[in-house]
Amino acid sequence: MIKFFRKIRQQLLTENKVGKYLLYAIGEIILVVIGILIALSINNWNELKKRDLSEIVVLKELKKNLIDDINDMDGNIDLHKKAIVSSQIISNVIENHLPYHDSLDKHFSRIYIVPNFLETRVAYHNIKNAGTSLIKNDSLRDQIIDLYERQYVFLKTWVESENRHFIQDLHGFYRIEFSSLDFFGKSHPVNFEKLVENQEYINYVNHQISFCEFTLRWYYDCKESAERVIELVNLELDE
Repeated sequence: MIKFFRKIRQQLLTENKVGKYLLYAIGEIILVVIGILIALSINNWNELKKRDLSEIVVLKELKKNLIDDINDMDGNIDLHKKAIVSSQIISNVIENHLPYHDSLDKHFSRIYIVPNFLETRVAYHNIKNAGTSLIKNDSLRDQIIDLYERQYVFLKTWVESENRHFIQDLHGFYRIEFSSLDFFGKSHPVNFEKLVENQEYINYVNHQISFCEFTLRWYYDCKESAERVIELVNLELDE
């Protein structure tokens, strides 16, 4: 092809057709420019296609991570609900000076359960490494960032702080006042009458009610946000 164009140029020069030669040269330059632009367009299209595929992969991974998070939150929500019920039962026993019954032992255990929130951040780390602009939908991108950087961070910080206090109580107060401790079974007090008169324990029971109620609100907010992100992800994948 190049030899063909060169032959035409030489022929025009030989025939002393300068005007036609100039027009031909300009036309040849235009063709070269058009070829370059087409090549760049194809390359850009390929890059955009790769980026679209990368976004699809990370969105599918994000959806799976969020479903795992929601399952973890549901389990923790159930445990916190049980802790509230048990705390209220023990509080009622204390306030009304009710006698000990072995059915209370499971409630003694449920009160001090503080489950950790174990979120999955694989997809979010991949999004950050690739650049958050990988997510083209502005609303979806903002909600993902808010969920992981604000809501999840606060929930984990809040729960981990309570866990540290619980470990202190477990190594101190609980080991003294309970002859047996079982997180998911029964815990038996050394001296029930003494325990229900202990102001430190009374405060702990009341604290657990307010702590669990506040924590539940955050779990519900995070779960709702995660579900909303999944809905937006599904819309993006459908498109």
